[in-house]
Amino acid sequence: MPSAIISISGTHGTGKTTAALLEARNQKIEHPNNTVAVLCEQAALCPYPINKQGSEETQMWIFTKQIEQELKYLAQFDIVVSDRTAVDAIAYTYVAGFHSLASAMFGLVQQHVHVYHKIIFKRIVTNDFWHQDGIRETTDSRYRRDVEDKLIEIYRQLLQEDFEIIMELD
Repeated sequence: MPSAIISISGTHGTGKTTAALLEARNQKIEHPNNTVAVLCEQAALCPYPINKQGSEETQMWIFTKQIEQELKYLAQFDIVVSDRTAVDAIAYTYVAGFHSLASAMFGLVQQHVHVYHKIIFKRIVTNDFWHQDGIRETTDSRYRRDVEDKLIEIYRQLLQEDFEIIMELD
């Protein structure tokens, strides 16, 4: 298998990190001679407020850091399992009301999307792990649904690209 990113995508509180860790374990078992790494969510490292309190700077930082880390990990490891995609940042940016920034990000992600070998999309309805962790918004379920709806819309626009999206059904 050439260098590839397998990403777990979805709104916050859908079990992406747990799924990424399990996927990395499975990939190492399936490909014992390959190097496998887990790329943890970059939003947790953001120096700016995130989610509903986020600014355009927040969204730019998260988006560019995600792409930077994906490219760095791809250069170092055979298989990268990430608990986010750059697409996730676009959805949060759009829901925050920064539509022109989200549109610019979409143009960039169309150039970057080839790095994803597979994207596993975690839906709220089947993966409700929305717990207070001191980082994410945990009081506004409408906000979560809006992010998920926007993610689905963006992935539908990207479906013509050459990668696999596994959407969990309701």
